[in-house]
Amino acid sequence: MLHLLLQAHAASSPALDEMKMPAWVNESTICSNGLCEKPNMKYERIAPIQPGVQWMDAGGYCGSWASQRALLSVGAWVSQQAVRDATSPCGGHDNEILSCNIAEALKNLKIDFEAFDFEGTPLPQTDAYLKWLKSQLVAGRAVAWMILWSGQSYPIYHLTPPSGMYGHVEPVIGIQSNHPLNDTTVYDDDKVVHYTDAGTNTVYRTMSSLPCKWAGEGHSADCGWHKYGLGNPWGFGWAVKGFADERAADAVPAYLHVQPWKSEPDTRSGAQPEALKGTLTATGLEKGAAYDVYRWNNVTTAFTYGAAFKRASFTATGDKYVYVDDETFRSDSATYYRVLKASAGVVEA
Repeated sequence: MLHLLLQAHAASSPALDEMKMPAWVNESTICSNGLCEKPNMKYERIAPIQPGVQWMDAGGYCGSWASQRALLSVGAWVSQQAVRDATSPCGGHDNEILSCNIAEALKNLKIDFEAFDFEGTPLPQTDAYLKWLKSQLVAGRAVAWMILWSGQSYPIYHLTPPSGMYGHVEPVIGIQSNHPLNDTTVYDDDKVVHYTDAGTNTVYRTMSSLPCKWAGEGHSADCGWHKYGLGNPWGFGWAVKGFADERAADAVPAYLHVQPWKSEPDTRSGAQPEALKGTLTATGLEKGAAYDVYRWNNVTTAFTYGAAFKRASFTATGDKYVYVDDETFRSDSATYYRVLKASAGVVEA
């Protein structure tokens, strides 16, 4: 939770640095009323994604950061700048990630995703959105959602609704419920699990507490004592399913952890990129089957299955395998990992 739209607009600058960190965003307020205490619920599915802190310049990189963290769930590291560079401007600062260009970014990054249809779903969308959100989280997919702040006037950047009907983007990483996860009903006490882009806390919010109130264009949102929540009447979300490549059917699920992980050097502000070390965990393996691990250091070569990109081979001794890469990669890169069955018929150059 990082961005609060300043109420005053300078007429001479159409792309104001409108988003600033609210004074109340700190450890105690984010976690007030036990929001960061994991509840004891019967059923859960939570993606093992690392939290951290976004870049704060040029309108804020919350959309890039939320996308970056969601992509870790399928085995990719993509720099915040690389996310922005993968799309076109549609408001805000240069290619700032908004509802009008995030899909283009994901497509250009070769990501398979499912978006909530905020343009075609009848208003109000809240019930349909919550049902969609639960289905994606139950499927184990990380979701980049766009949310409102209390006291923030909408739409931002003078956009035309539904564009601009949000003030921040975060990764949602899981769901908890007292009902079996194959029950598609959205219960008031179902909890969504998300990060804030502001630190290492994990936040747990009930579904019933998420919707905000909004009185119309130019008015501020009212999200109650939580101070943030879902757009009403619109909902925004992009669920990462995997990679968009021809061998998706031959691959097994894998997620990536990086070291160091809490923040990425802000190259936009002149910081130098650093070396990251990747640890890939493959799941859903067949005991006794042989697998190959591939890695690509940029989007252009990604999913070219040649010997030059094979990093390791192994035979599964259980349903999980941890691959610790001994070769680092740059923090300002787009680096992809993929695990395929060795019998998948890959022709290596």
